Amino acid sequence: MATLRQVDAAREHLLASGVIPEHLAKSVRPQVLQSWKRSLLSGAGVANPSLEFRGEHHARAALRLAANPVLSRLAEELSGLDAGVLLSDHEAVVVERWVSDAGILSQMDRINSDAGFCVSEEVIGTNGVGTVIEVDRAIQITGPEHLADTLRPFTCVGVPVHHPITRRLEGVITMNCRATSHNPLLTPLMTSTAQEVESRLLAQASTDERLLLDAYLVAIGARRAPIAAIGQDIFMAGPRVTDLLEGVDRAVLWEYVRGVALGSRGRAEELGLATDRFRITRCTPVERDGTVIGALVEFDLYRTVPDDFTAAATPRRPVTLPGKSPALMQATAHATRLASKGVPILIEGEAGVGKFALARAVLESAQVPADKVAVVDAAAGSAEGAGRFLTELRREIDGRPEALVVRHVETLPSEAAAATASLLEELDEQPAPPRIIATLTPTDATTPGLRRLVDTVGVGRVTLRPLRDRSEDIAPTALALLEKHRGPRQLHFSSAALRYLMRAPWPGNLRQLDATIRGLISTCPGPEIRPEHLPLDLQGSSRKRNLSAIEELELSAILGALKQHNGNKVAAAQAIGISRSTLYRKLQAYRLDPDKQYF
Repeated sequence: MATLRQVDAAREHLLASGVIPEHLAKSVRPQVLQSWKRSLLSGAGVANPSLEFRGEHHARAALRLAANPVLSRLAEELSGLDAGVLLSDHEAVVVERWVSDAGILSQMDRINSDAGFCVSEEVIGTNGVGTVIEVDRAIQITGPEHLADTLRPFTCVGVPVHHPITRRLEGVITMNCRATSHNPLLTPLMTSTAQEVESRLLAQASTDERLLLDAYLVAIGARRAPIAAIGQDIFMAGPRVTDLLEGVDRAVLWEYVRGVALGSRGRAEELGLATDRFRITRCTPVERDGTVIGALVEFDLYRTVPDDFTAAATPRRPVTLPGKSPALMQATAHATRLASKGVPILIEGEAGVGKFALARAVLESAQVPADKVAVVDAAAGSAEGAGRFLTELRREIDGRPEALVVRHVETLPSEAAAATASLLEELDEQPAPPRIIATLTPTDATTPGLRRLVDTVGVGRVTLRPLRDRSEDIAPTALALLEKHRGPRQLHFSSAALRYLMRAPWPGNLRQLDATIRGLISTCPGPEIRPEHLPLDLQGSSRKRNLSAIEELELSAILGALKQHNGNKVAAAQAIGISRSTLYRKLQAYRLDPDKQYF
């Protein structure tokens, strides 16, 4: 996103160049102003620039194979609307063109908008291909927003196509129509088209790419070091590692990684991989059928350490929970700091959100042995009476644990909560009192006794956000749970299934996700969990647009009726008072294919 300073500088440059009058400079969108300035500085013409012919396209065959059926269908749907569709590669060279209307065809021919011609910003200025490559996002450019006069009769809507695994730019899809036909709805239409092409690219991806992607998602959720997944012609990493490896030849890197994975070491210096910024600390091979297909590579950043620095006698271990969302990182960091100070901690959050898992992870980080941790569950005790819970709590305290975890304190009656607070307050008189962690699921009603208990254990308070607010944690958590429960069975998620899981709301949080994973392990017929194997409510969460409150209610009613009637469309339609054809139409509108669902 351009800053105000950049926008003002671009506007001043354009006014000084005499390209646009002052009244137009004030009305043009900031991203278009930035594009105009880039184009002028690169030497693009304004009046009648000519496109350069680069010969036959050099795009990857996979892009054309994935895009052809999607864009052919789109062109048919646009027939009669004076519109054409272009597919360009990542260098702004047109790969293929779909145009059926003679009117727009003659206009596109007039400017050489055809296969083999380059449509970069450097050549023709602001346009629906080159500008998309520059900004790497969808953009709609209408009439006079084009820098070149020859493009001003057009509205161009361009969207980038990224490789679904490596996220590198594969190409651009652009729709051209008359300038008077501009419509803000064209951008989401083309974005949806690009997503469909990306889905086809994913379906074309090799088994090696999928396996390496799954291993990478698990690793980035469980490890804190900079990490990359590297294979032959495969590179997956975040911005930090990508910047770290700037200037390092990927083929050389793969040669080194493959050598280490196969057992040969000491070749980094020979290949020129040892730098003053980082070193490779570990290569974990990823195999398929006994063959190394890639590796997870961890890096260590060199840091300057003061001469008088002395490591702590008992360094604190990092908290290891799957996921790296900002919300989870903030909660674990805060809990770890509190644990290092030895103050009582209260972990709050919705049911099933992972409060107990965080408590155990924090105690493990503080190097408290598992057999020295006493756990008392107020919910289990409340079913047998408050007296039984208090008796168990006293017994655990008398065992002199190093840490005491009290779960579900919200279930305690007021008197029992007050008595628990008294017992915990007495621990301060011991010479080596245990660490105290309590977990609480907030409720509307708070008794005086519970309020006192919360004040006692809540010296340090940590809030763990629900899973729906940290979708980045869903995929690594799902993969970790699958690894935990699958036993000796070889089973993995397809990337599409993981995306479905990430879009689901998960009202039951981690507990619901865990139950879903265990159910999938028992019901999935093959080695790969695909979208059609997921429960119906998760398949419904795959829709690509946000729904209004009314639409959410309608979809919930439809899915509930189908579930109630075991997938019988006729019975479900009758139950909610609509016809069977209307039910089919609504399912399709919500991106659900009723003929492919497992109800």
